[in-house]
Amino acid sequence: MSASAQLWGGRFKSGPSEALANLSRAPASYFRLYREDIAGSRAHASELKRAGVLDAAEFSAIRSTLDTIEADVAAGRETPVAGDEDVHTFLERLLMARLGALGGKLRAGRSRNDQTANNTRLYLRRMARELSAGLIDVEDAIREQAAKHVDTVMPGFTHLQPAQPVVLGHHLMAHAQSLLRDLERFGDFDRRFDRSPLGAAALAGSGIVNRPDLSALELGYSAAAENSIDSVASRDIVAEFLFIASLIGVNLSRLAEEICIWSSKQFSWVRLHDSYSTGSSIMPQKKNPDIAELTRGMSGTLIGNVTGFLATMKAMPLAYNRDLAEDKKVLFETIDTLQLILPAFAGMVATLEFDVEKLKAEAPRGFTLATEVADWLVGQNVTFAEAHEITGAVVRYCEERGHDLEGLTVEDLPKIDPRLGPGLL
Repeated sequence: MSASAQLWGGRFKSGPSEALANLSRAPASYFRLYREDIAGSRAHASELKRAGVLDAAEFSAIRSTLDTIEADVAAGRETPVAGDEDVHTFLERLLMARLGALGGKLRAGRSRNDQTANNTRLYLRRMARELSAGLIDVEDAIREQAAKHVDTVMPGFTHLQPAQPVVLGHHLMAHAQSLLRDLERFGDFDRRFDRSPLGAAALAGSGIVNRPDLSALELGYSAAAENSIDSVASRDIVAEFLFIASLIGVNLSRLAEEICIWSSKQFSWVRLHDSYSTGSSIMPQKKNPDIAELTRGMSGTLIGNVTGFLATMKAMPLAYNRDLAEDKKVLFETIDTLQLILPAFAGMVATLEFDVEKLKAEAPRGFTLATEVADWLVGQNVTFAEAHEITGAVVRYCEERGHDLEGLTVEDLPKIDPRLGPGLL
């Protein structure tokens, strides 16, 4: 690890061992937080100017250099090297290479603890908005399918057994409702974490940073965090984000499971578009619901990420501990997974073709109209308890003769129970 990039070391007689350096260095994917880190540096430079640490010329030089660094990193002209322990050291190396000692003045009054807390908060609020947009695309696809099928009757299920006829559009909108609640959760999440940790420094605040509220406003927060220790030590923002993401995965996997079943040859209720399905390397006839299956499988990964992170957080004393660095691993995997799932899932749903006639034919099968028989009896002044028993006898009568309710005749009814009349049919 190069001395120029290292943010600590004065009290040590030697540098870190190679093994420690390898262990400490952030994986390449962690450097995606450069935008958030630079945004925090801009706001911190403003605070140092207010505090008199930077004069106007120094402030201007730092801000303009941060702008060019961001552009260079975004364009791939600057990339991390082996000596860059994390995104903070990477960007400080670039700043000092361009500004010399002036670049080092930006470190006054801040710590990597409040920097990383701020980076995480800014990033997750941005990701919540981006994932919400992808979730809306899925919900829109479901709503559009539902609008096409407001008159399409299908069997409804409980316990995966035929229950009662329902409208396909209504069934699909049940899935849309669960995703709508996920969208609302992201909105709640954004409001709950609308507080800036910048200015908390390591844990006890800073004698240099006097107006963290102004830095908060510059960064798009409504206020500064109320407690400096909590702002650098807590990661409930990560846990909540992971939970919302896992719930999205669970909700999508329920529809994914139905698509897998409905598109099977045994059901053939829905056809997948060629561009959203795959084939087999050995069986030419196959048309596989890979998007639905991958969504179903990846939802397990999302659940594992939130439970694993909660185990990491358990019993961790205040304030900051290096264990917290593990949050990025599960966060980035979760975000990357959802960013892959959502557009593919939206496209799959939008292009589904339902077999309306087959659904209609299946709707009454499996005695799904049995509840209507009981309700008819209630209308004939039979108690529901008795109606339930009589209807059960009707179902048994039909099963013994190998037909469904539609096979009943007027002559059959009094044989089952005298309270059954022609009006039932």
